[in-house]
Amino acid sequence: MKQFLIVILLFQSLFVSSQQISDQDSLRKVYFSKLKVLSNQFSTAYYPNRPQIYSLDEKAFLNKIQSLKAPIESEVNAYKKQYGHIDAKFIVDQQRDIEYFFDRIIQDYPYFHENHTGKKVKLSKNVQLKLDKHLSDFNNPALLSSTDVKGFIEGFMRHRSSEELKKMQYKQSDNKRLDAYLNLIPKYFTNQTCKEYWQYHYLHAHLDDWGSKNIGKAVQSFLSNCKNSVYVKTIDSMYTESQNGYKDHLIKTYKTVDGFKLDLHIFQPDSIGQKTKRPVIVYFSGGSWTKGTPEWDFYNCSSYAKKGWVAVAVEYRVADRFETTPFEAVKDARTAIRWLRMNASKFNIDTNRIVATGNSAGGHLVLATALANEINESTDNLNISASPNLLLVNSGVYSLYADGSTDWISKDLKDKTLVKKISPQHLLTTGLPPMLIIHGTNDQSVDYGSAKVFAEEMKQLGNQFEFETLEGAPHYIWYDRRYSGKVANFRKAFLKKYGYE
Repeated sequence: MKQFLIVILLFQSLFVSSQQISDQDSLRKVYFSKLKVLSNQFSTAYYPNRPQIYSLDEKAFLNKIQSLKAPIESEVNAYKKQYGHIDAKFIVDQQRDIEYFFDRIIQDYPYFHENHTGKKVKLSKNVQLKLDKHLSDFNNPALLSSTDVKGFIEGFMRHRSSEELKKMQYKQSDNKRLDAYLNLIPKYFTNQTCKEYWQYHYLHAHLDDWGSKNIGKAVQSFLSNCKNSVYVKTIDSMYTESQNGYKDHLIKTYKTVDGFKLDLHIFQPDSIGQKTKRPVIVYFSGGSWTKGTPEWDFYNCSSYAKKGWVAVAVEYRVADRFETTPFEAVKDARTAIRWLRMNASKFNIDTNRIVATGNSAGGHLVLATALANEINESTDNLNISASPNLLLVNSGVYSLYADGSTDWISKDLKDKTLVKKISPQHLLTTGLPPMLIIHGTNDQSVDYGSAKVFAEEMKQLGNQFEFETLEGAPHYIWYDRRYSGKVANFRKAFLKKYGYE
């Protein structure tokens, strides 16, 4: 009888517990639906207006951020008032994450304020002290599950690494930001779990976004010292796969600058021994001029080589590897085209059929090869044309001047108007090579309107071009399954029109 009562009581306990979980799920669904509305309202008010918000003085800036934060805090407090007695931990987690999310915005104030105004500032003492209190959480493994906590830490490490990179020891590094991160991690992360997580995080991100060139020592050190077998296996696999991708094609250094060798990855057709001149397609990866690797284009290059083309993926200087700006990237892009022209006979390249292609910032570089005639490496032979014969641009960047999102480019320039020298919209002229521009109307990274303005002026100048609009398409049209097929068809038809297919 006693055992039976125990079973009944246990069943009742489990029922009550499961009922509470069910109730919590229902309550949270309502809460999250309200939070989604508030989140959309925040996004509409904040992201398009970031340059103006970060240009405010600190007091006005903080007031603005608090006004954006208040409705979200109010919703959490309302939930706490009604359901705090049954969902206490969830509420604490929500309050913490909201605090970290908005503190990340505040933490970024000095950087973005300088970008948008040119004025260097520091956060006031009380504000900085409030942010510094978060440092103790850096070594709490339980918080590694919080996206907002990790976002704050990433911002913190970004700013600290920018200071770190001013040291002379990074001058000869061509993976500057990664080296700075890995050197800073032991300073701020003493808990082994947290330290290994962030080492893994930055190595993983680097392999994804910048590739494996010259990071062998960092990878080997991590593999030798990390105790987390999952991390070890993942990084080892990523690095090995990346390195294997370098083995099936030619790698030629097209320029050595500041002691660094920049490479072209050249994929040749099997019949390259024949004397027939081949068209060449040259890929410039995207990545906002801060990230990117030629590895992203190896698959496409291999595919074109199988069709009889010579295909080339270009390594160019990006900010987070070399601490450079788009000015250096433009110089590299123009050098790369010149190098291919000068060495065409070695690879059976038809210099009358050079196609340049790129996505986003890579699309900007494609345009710059034909337009930015004043931006050249001092070692370039200016008698050799840097302009391709055909341009293919997906979700490109057309204007870099008077655009808040690109203020970082001109931050260190005394004359901000110099940006016009690499801004395609400000360089348009007659007699440009045939050009295909593809852009989505729902591009949140590069406004569709900027592409339309560029296309309209191209038309007025009488240049040969086609402007293809993808209704509702976002920025990443080249691998979005809803639109990638259309992008491929537009490109194929354009190449056929000019005798390349």
